[in-house]
Amino acid sequence: MIPIAIVAPFLTAYLTFVGLVLGSFINLVADRLPRGESIVRPRSHCVACDRELNAIDLLPVLGYWLRRGRCATCGCRIGVSAPLVEAVAGALMVAPIISFGLWPGAAAGLCLVAGWGLAVTSLAAHRYAASARARAR
Repeated sequence: MIPIAIVAPFLTAYLTFVGLVLGSFINLVADRLPRGESIVRPRSHCVACDRELNAIDLLPVLGYWLRRGRCATCGCRIGVSAPLVEAVAGALMVAPIISFGLWPGAAAGLCLVAGWGLAVTSLAAHRYAASARARAR
């Protein structure tokens, strides 16, 4: 049996990565849901040139940094909010793990990330509705 002290850092790193990936999904939902688009299809793509994103583009936070905040094809700027949402989700996952231990912390982290997702998506829906009202005038 492997002692938990040896496995815990690897599980913490993995769960932090899960938090970052969930942050990426939160970005997708916050972008598509207010516009009534599917969160399943089409695959993630650049909104300017419609290029499908590849594995490097989809790496949470790191993909943004590697591409210097721009689309690899057309050079369109990607908002700084995308890696920020991902980073906050990762931090919300790791902070309770550090504070409470692996398993209670992971459960608390998932709850915090879910709350973060609801907050970000609600804000995006509110902003989309406000801009739609402004366009209608």
